[in-house]
Amino acid sequence: MTHPLFGRVLAATGFKRWKGRLLLVVVLPDGAPGTIAVEATDVFGGAELVVSPAVFSVEGLRALRLMAETLGARSPTGRGERK
Repeated sequence: MTHPLFGRVLAATGFKRWKGRLLLVVVLPDGAPGTIAVEATDVFGGAELVVSPAVFSVEGLRALRLMAETLGARSPTGRGERK
């Protein structure tokens, strides 16, 4: 027996983590949001997904923050600018 949605194409709206598992957030046929374990899909084109937690150094986090602030300041909406 297969799942009722097996073989269906669903609109994906993003990813989220739940209890350490990566889930694909989808729009179900009735319009309701749902989640599917990434390993149960071919969202990555059949490539094996290896997910590991990110580990940043203090210097790496500072560089990431600076990058985010710089990109936010260039945003056409102005979001992310410091006042």
